Amino acid sequence: MIKKIYFFIFFLIFASTFLTSIESPDKFLAFKLGSDRNLAHYNQIKGYFIKMGEESPRVKTFLIGKTTLGNDMVMAVITSAENIKNLSKYKEISRKLSLGEVSKTEAKKLAQKGKTIVFVTCNIHSTEIASSQMAMEILYKLGTENSKDIMNILNNVIFVLVPSVNPDGQIMVVEWYKKYKGTKFEGGSLPYLYHWYAGHDDNRDWFKINLKETWHITRELYFNWFPQIEVDEHQMGSSGDRFFVPPFQDPPSPGINPLVWRTINLIGSRISYDFEKLDYKGVASRGFFTGFWIGALDDTAWFHNMCGILFEAASVRIATPIYVEPEEVRSAESRKNEERIFSPNPWKGGWWRLRDIINYDLNATLSVLKTAAINREEFLFNSYKMAIDNIENGNNEPPFAYIIPKKQLDALTAEKFIKTLLKSNIRVYQILKPLKTGNFIFGKGSYVVPLAQPYRSFVKNIFEKQVYPDIRKNLNESPVLPYDMAGWTLHIAMGVNVKEIKNKFKVDMKPVNFDDVYKKLFPKNISEYIILDSKFNNSFLAASVLLKNKVNVWRNFKSSKCSKGSFIVKKSEAVKILEDLNKKNPLIINSLGDISLKNLIKLKYFKVALYQDWGHNMTEGWTRYVFDEFKINYDTVHSKDILKRNFIKKYDVLVFVNTSETKIESGKPPKKYEKWYSPLPPEYAGGIGKKGEKVLNKFIESGKTLIFMGKSCEYAINKFKMPVENIAKENLKIVCPGSYLEVKIKESEITFGMDNKAAVFYRIDPVFRTFLPKTVSESRRTPVVFGLRNLLLSGWLGGEEYLAKKSLVVDYKRDKGRIILIGPDVIHRAHSEGTYKIMFNSIFTAAKL
Repeated sequence: MIKKIYFFIFFLIFASTFLTSIESPDKFLAFKLGSDRNLAHYNQIKGYFIKMGEESPRVKTFLIGKTTLGNDMVMAVITSAENIKNLSKYKEISRKLSLGEVSKTEAKKLAQKGKTIVFVTCNIHSTEIASSQMAMEILYKLGTENSKDIMNILNNVIFVLVPSVNPDGQIMVVEWYKKYKGTKFEGGSLPYLYHWYAGHDDNRDWFKINLKETWHITRELYFNWFPQIEVDEHQMGSSGDRFFVPPFQDPPSPGINPLVWRTINLIGSRISYDFEKLDYKGVASRGFFTGFWIGALDDTAWFHNMCGILFEAASVRIATPIYVEPEEVRSAESRKNEERIFSPNPWKGGWWRLRDIINYDLNATLSVLKTAAINREEFLFNSYKMAIDNIENGNNEPPFAYIIPKKQLDALTAEKFIKTLLKSNIRVYQILKPLKTGNFIFGKGSYVVPLAQPYRSFVKNIFEKQVYPDIRKNLNESPVLPYDMAGWTLHIAMGVNVKEIKNKFKVDMKPVNFDDVYKKLFPKNISEYIILDSKFNNSFLAASVLLKNKVNVWRNFKSSKCSKGSFIVKKSEAVKILEDLNKKNPLIINSLGDISLKNLIKLKYFKVALYQDWGHNMTEGWTRYVFDEFKINYDTVHSKDILKRNFIKKYDVLVFVNTSETKIESGKPPKKYEKWYSPLPPEYAGGIGKKGEKVLNKFIESGKTLIFMGKSCEYAINKFKMPVENIAKENLKIVCPGSYLEVKIKESEITFGMDNKAAVFYRIDPVFRTFLPKTVSESRRTPVVFGLRNLLLSGWLGGEEYLAKKSLVVDYKRDKGRIILIGPDVIHRAHSEGTYKIMFNSIFTAAKL
């Protein structure tokens, strides 16, 4: 027995000596982590994580996938060496509890045996750089230290740490900062998006899951680890509170299990308590950050019965310190920065450094881990209780299911919708025979999403129409606007027909697997003329690929043999290309033995220029994402490119997306925003100016197409003196903070393939009143208009009467040229697939020979 005790003591001494010999981040980087004007590059962080995985028995490192630009996403699991050996066992316990797969008795036993899993994500917003630096420090601390608190965490918690959710952007920001360090541009903004497509919107993709990075993390969260707690670490503005922790501000998203909010409040309050012991000032709750979903990472955890925690630290100029005057500090809880219940220890100004942010992030994360260790068994059992509550509520409360009928306007987009649900680990079934329930009859093969499932909250919030609450204390106050958007009903956005089922029903069903959907067998028996109906978004993809491969493509404008807008190709020329395309991008194909080509219009191969201003234009990024997804033949162009001699010859369409008139003209934002504008290096400055305006006029005179969307429409209206007025400009009586509104669709070349109604995402975007043109060489059509009333489909709308019977799209022709104004964002974060055709058809107007 004595020998065993000596051996154990010797082992502890040996292990302690071994762990303390592991290289610290400071030595690894050759500078003090968090010191002024010094940053660890993502490749260094990744290297350190891999090194720790090799050297510390408490750390296991994983590469979980490639980013959009091909970088590795690294993740570390930190826990005791004993727990590391049994990760599979603890993951399985967490999975069974989170999905409610066992009895209550068994759940209690599993909760006793399991470990709390805490999943921490850093640096999704790349300029919010501190958490990526902190990740190295907390990895080292937990991987080497032997204090009582650390050992308690390691024994009771499995800590999953992602140092950057957007490695591409972290690399961009660090390299940009280092390039301009020591110049007047030090710590300034990047002139481009820090996620290749989404920029800041990479944290709005957590229910559509378009981006590679989103999918890698979603897969780890909801298919692999099933954590009880998810923490997402951010930064905010510089002049307010030093650190935000929950509780969140009202309103909450409806339908989330109350235990989620109670657990969030418990953990957030414990962080604040621990901070007071450290005398960390400026820690506040509530503030600007609501419990109303915005499609963010931590928010999405709420709908999966997980405690989603948000940190928001005050920012510096990347790694450059700032000084804030005492009178400049504006707490979210008190504009006078006075003591408040949720901000009892205000920060009174002074110097603020990168090291300060790291300290706050580090200690807040440690506080979460301590709370997770103390409440291990309770948190584990609560995950089971919430899953069972959801299943029981789904069995007992209507609606009982949502059914996606087999028959859809665009069946391929409907299957894409199903695939999106499966990505969030939502259970979907397919009926094996026709079903009649209530007043509805559904054909065999229709999809069923039952509400009796663990993630019922997610299902309800994706399917039901949002009604943003009026949370004013009295009618004399201004309405409190949501942080981001008020409506996100996904099937409405995607143009998918869904039926809510309020009656219980029984039918034979089979579960749908991820690989079962969004696939089509290529038909074997095809006649000579292949028809690609434009009601399917993927038909535009096929047409783009065929034109690029120099295949003859015609489009139907008046033949009765197929739908207007359909693309027609000869089997002998196109079948091999379409077969290959169908393997990854499914197509619905019809064919005819004969059709008169005289009644069709032959299309030419055309090229699009997509204008990119120097700045953080996320709408342009998402448009580029959709152009890439649908194989649109385009180039990204900047102001200097438009001034080049061959520009007009090179391009057939020029698209401006949500770039303000002043940005197009001079490269600067409107005057009211100039005080927040950081100057850029000369090579990234300027707009198209008067010379560019002349080029655009010649572009139109040459018979080509200009497309303006969102804020860009003002430039077109003013510079081309169009018979159009934007009635939403500075109209304060229109209140619509990101909602889905119903519009009427007229038959038009711009609306080929669309139904007579659609849903547009609207956020005080341009809305048009048109007038009779002054000359016979001009014409205008309004293919998309608001109806008279009942416009709101999901979200919040005030001032409906100002939008009634107004136009959202104007198709304006002058001589041989064309200008198309698209007021709302018909792409909206690659959610709004139901209105993609407005952009696609607008682009394809340039394809006519």
